[in-house]
Amino acid sequence: MLATREFLLIMGLGLVVAGLTAYVIVWMLVAVHLRDHHPEMRKSIGNVLVAPRALAFYLGAGWRAARDSNLNVLAFPGTFGVWCIVAGLASCAISEILAIVGGTR
Repeated sequence: MLATREFLLIMGLGLVVAGLTAYVIVWMLVAVHLRDHHPEMRKSIGNVLVAPRALAFYLGAGWRAARDSNLNVLAFPGTFGVWCIVAGLASCAISEILAIVGGTR
């Protein structure tokens, strides 16, 4: 049980780091593309990188509503990154639950 817990924790942290890296890089590119080509959609994600609206925009793939193939190519890695963050946090939470249930905490 300890090996499973440690694996889930390390995997989860790796997913969170990888997802954050992808999200931060892609967010800036998508924000500039939206500013130049879809200003009404740009207002919907806000000006802050980790704003709940921006995260929800990527989680729900809100960029698809623009029907812009260039935006699709730019924004997909950001959506994948946000889902990696969610999966990583879930993996870390499961690891913590296993620690509590297994009595190692």
